[in-house]
Amino acid sequence: MTTASLTTRIDMDLKTELEQIARFDRRSASFMTNQAIKNLVEERKATRELIQSGLSLVKAGAATLSGDQIHEWFMDDEEAPFPQSKTFE
Repeated sequence: MTTASLTTRIDMDLKTELEQIARFDRRSASFMTNQAIKNLVEERKATRELIQSGLSLVKAGAATLSGDQIHEWFMDDEEAPFPQSKTFE
């Protein structure tokens, strides 16, 4: 794997905590930072792909739930049935 340098500024307290975690894990702060950035990039990429898939399904006429339906379901008791979907035109 080819690497490149990245210079950034972080809060001093955060750097101290990162270094403590790195020492505990017997890793370098650079390794821990690289892992954190890698995880963030993978998460954001997966989120983008899910959003694009969802938008494609909606455009194709798939049944969906409105934001209000989801909100009401979350706010209801645990026994509430999942809301019925509907197709948006």
